[in-house]
Amino acid sequence: MSTTRDGLLSAAAAAFDRDGYVRATIDDVCDLAGVTKGALYGHFSSKKALAVAVLDRQAQEWTRTRERLQRTHRSPLQVMVDLGYAVNQDRAVAQRLLFQAPICDDVADRQIAQWTSTVRDLLRTAAVRGELREDVDVEACADAVVSALVGVHLMSMAVDDPNGVARQVARLWRTWLPTLARPEVCATLRIEPPRRRC
Repeated sequence: MSTTRDGLLSAAAAAFDRDGYVRATIDDVCDLAGVTKGALYGHFSSKKALAVAVLDRQAQEWTRTRERLQRTHRSPLQVMVDLGYAVNQDRAVAQRLLFQAPICDDVADRQIAQWTSTVRDLLRTAAVRGELREDVDVEACADAVVSALVGVHLMSMAVDDPNGVARQVARLWRTWLPTLARPEVCATLRIEPPRRRC
């Protein structure tokens, strides 16, 4: 069942995606949601609070995606690969808000810390399962993998090539996985995007 708050978050995501954080207005969000400003301010104190809530909702969805993938895949490395593609889903609004909007300082740090923690957990699990090469530094690799994924998305914004993201993420995994995973494990991993949405 959809609530007014859910409708406002969906409308805000659409407005921020279409116009960017700076140009999107509270009136735009209210028009898209079909509510009054009073209804919006009953849930959110400001446009920034609304944007942060949009990002928090996407972060929660990313966590749910990780949980779904962990039920589907035995290998934590395959979960990590598929999460790299999941970040690409609904990417435009997240990229605009995280890396272009004035809210980015506090929120982007928190989001990237969450992504890094997730990748670190998956790598640690892979190490316990004997999937990683013996010389892998899990902490350094987690930071590097997240930095590389963020870089792919920033480059796609710079060249305005949203369709090229999956190709670049696949290239990233082709480069990184052989340095992380034992050869026999690497041979079992699907590097291309999943056929269906994560």
